[in-house]
Amino acid sequence: MNNTISLVSSPKIFTYNLQGQRVKVSLLNNPFDIEPQTLFSLAARKNKKRSFLFVSNVLGKHVPVDPFVPLLAGVALGVQFSSEINGVDHTDTLGIIQALKGYQEAKNVYQTVIGRPLVPLPKKTLFIGFAETATGLGHAVFSIFDNAHYLHTTREQIPLLESELNFSEDHSHAVNHRCYPLDREILKTSETIVLVDDEITTGNTARNIIRAIHNNYPKKEYVVLSLLDWRTSENRTDFKELEQQLDTKIHTIALMEGEITVTGDSDPEKTDHVKSSLRSDCLAEIKSFPELKSLNISDLVAVYSEDLAGQKNPSPFLQLTGRFGLSSQDNLKALPLARKFGEELGEDRTSKKTLCLGTGEFMYFPMLVSAYMGEGIRYHSTTRSPIYPFAKPNYAIQNGFAFESPDESSLTNYVYNVPLNYYEEVYLFLERDVSQERLLPLFATVRELGIPRLVLVICASRESGSVHG
Repeated sequence: MNNTISLVSSPKIFTYNLQGQRVKVSLLNNPFDIEPQTLFSLAARKNKKRSFLFVSNVLGKHVPVDPFVPLLAGVALGVQFSSEINGVDHTDTLGIIQALKGYQEAKNVYQTVIGRPLVPLPKKTLFIGFAETATGLGHAVFSIFDNAHYLHTTREQIPLLESELNFSEDHSHAVNHRCYPLDREILKTSETIVLVDDEITTGNTARNIIRAIHNNYPKKEYVVLSLLDWRTSENRTDFKELEQQLDTKIHTIALMEGEITVTGDSDPEKTDHVKSSLRSDCLAEIKSFPELKSLNISDLVAVYSEDLAGQKNPSPFLQLTGRFGLSSQDNLKALPLARKFGEELGEDRTSKKTLCLGTGEFMYFPMLVSAYMGEGIRYHSTTRSPIYPFAKPNYAIQNGFAFESPDESSLTNYVYNVPLNYYEEVYLFLERDVSQERLLPLFATVRELGIPRLVLVICASRESGSVHG
């Protein structure tokens, strides 16, 4: 098995040999002249509907990155949206792209950008990020505007609230999306809906949510933002047909657009190198393993969640994640709060080799906190995505560990691309408290990775707020 990149007849065509398949990427629109390897690598994934995955190098999900990079990836989409839809260019657009390419320091560029807010949006705008991968990306896009709202979809089941939108992600391993805005007016009164995802392959997910929104809250304009857009001409025709059916306008904007052609048969079942953590190993040692840091954030949503087995988690959720809707005014608290906690946790660090891990949908706030924890931080997140890891040059997923999800016992989570015996400490961010028993598999994974120090950072606990229900 190899994964190679070569030029074929045109500098805009790249080929990837992957697990018996040949994936050809034909770039059709690359407005910022970004090299493909800057934005993505490829991996074989465990999915019968699509056997490969574009693994983002700027998202902070599967690949450890400087936390300022995924923040800037969202900013890049935000300024591109502002330019193409509203005709307002950002002074720092070139610097943002140069930082993504690695030519400028991401931290300095980000600090400059957030100090220069864009001209207010001319229409009431709601940004919606797709769970779980794009919750942080969508929040980062929204964060540069001062008169917008943000909401991200979720896979959580929250019995006390009724989901306003329910739609499916056809090719995903986890298809059900829900939306729980506390203020339903943001869906009713927003004139423009901006959907944010890391990648569009067919566009079916975006079309599904547009239908779901339009059935109850018809809009004149939708925008789909993504880092990558691989829709075929037929897929693009589907968007045009949906526009006609709904009598609306759907814009699509991406950092990179093209088409993919796949030949050959994938044979990923030969070897599976994902390691599973066992609950029973050294339980006494694991239970005493983590250090605990409680951030005690006060802005909470006091509702409980319920897993598929009917078990409740009574701990409240954070209000500032966007799961329940967030205004630009609300979001003003996020940066100073993250900087405060980041600096405090930075003083707690004992090593320059520090990994910070978000968990599942909880990506943006840990990313923001991590960015202010000092030099040498690498950030990414646990994920639901089942991917085949192989220690091969240029292959996107070098290693992987599987463990039982702390939030859903029937669900397997993964963490990828953590070199064995490399990091000396890991800060693991949980949005809300869960029982220690449910965390044991994740603790065991950290042990297997050879990381001697684990700091568990809990942002909301059941003591933080009273939960209704």
